[in-house]
Amino acid sequence: MRAGTCPRCRTGEVLAVLRLPRSWTNTSGSLVRGTRDVLLCARCDADDPLAGPVVTYFAVHGRARPEDAALLAACLLRWIDGARPPEPDERALRAETEAWHRGDL
Repeated sequence: MRAGTCPRCRTGEVLAVLRLPRSWTNTSGSLVRGTRDVLLCARCDADDPLAGPVVTYFAVHGRARPEDAALLAACLLRWIDGARPPEPDERALRAETEAWHRGDL
């Protein structure tokens, strides 16, 4: 997969990445700190009301332009305010685990 390619659809272009802090307690009781990424994909998120304006901006202009910094920042901030990490797909995880046990991976 080339850099900037969406891992969800494998065809869309990643326009933005929001890195959110995340922490959890492991089985030994220690706090583990990490991050989770939320991607904004030109293809997957085009119909999302919060991401749509960012997708449209890049579809029209191709790249961020200095004269549009305030407009683009406002669009990105609206997306950031509503962005949430995707929930794990339990069925996909189970299928991948089964494939690994069978030796198919």
